[in-house]
Amino acid sequence: MRKLEKNTRRYFVNLFSDYILSKFEKQENTIIQVTDCETFVVVNGVTTSSKEINFNELKYEFIESFKDLFESLEIKDINVIDIIKYEQKLEEFKKGWISVNKSLYVSEEDPISDISVSSEFPYGHSLGCGRGMYYYSHYIFNHMYYLLGVNDLYFFYTTEMNDDEDYKIKITSDSKLQKKTIRDLVLDVFDMDLTEFNQRLQSYEFMNDILNPDSPKPYLVQDRLEDIMLL
Repeated sequence: MRKLEKNTRRYFVNLFSDYILSKFEKQENTIIQVTDCETFVVVNGVTTSSKEINFNELKYEFIESFKDLFESLEIKDINVIDIIKYEQKLEEFKKGWISVNKSLYVSEEDPISDISVSSEFPYGHSLGCGRGMYYYSHYIFNHMYYLLGVNDLYFFYTTEMNDDEDYKIKITSDSKLQKKTIRDLVLDVFDMDLTEFNQRLQSYEFMNDILNPDSPKPYLVQDRLEDIMLL
């Protein structure tokens, strides 16, 4: 995840997207993207939920909850353009490349100039829309960095299987270990099933990724260390 500097526009849009996401049930598939155009804020999104949000109420609730942020940005009010689509057919994400880092929060250079600033994945994304997959990827490799000897890698998560009934996962890294060795180790220990894993996250407030970056994360526990062995 990008390291977000507090009291910036980028911090604001990502926090607001996760705040809006928190108003939907976690079992719903939802994607929310917030774009700050300075004079107005566009809330674009799609969700399987039928529960519509009253943005007139929500924006004042948000402003009241984060007074310090709005004071630092010298914002007294926000004009919200709501284009969320409800009751949509939105399938769960089954595969995708994930950038995984030993340090959960990664510094990235901001553009020299921004006319508008938009929220970024995984913020604003529900568990079924890639966030669970993202957390699970970090969960897997948080057990393995010391063994792989790398600080970052790319992981292709998928639930598709090959002819040998192994998941078609892929791992790209600078590790001295062979890709097949790493892949076999991952498949020996982890089952690629997000169902049970996502249950751990039902009480986790996604906004803690932004508000409390140093707090313990349920997706960074190392409860399988005794199973991580290379012979």
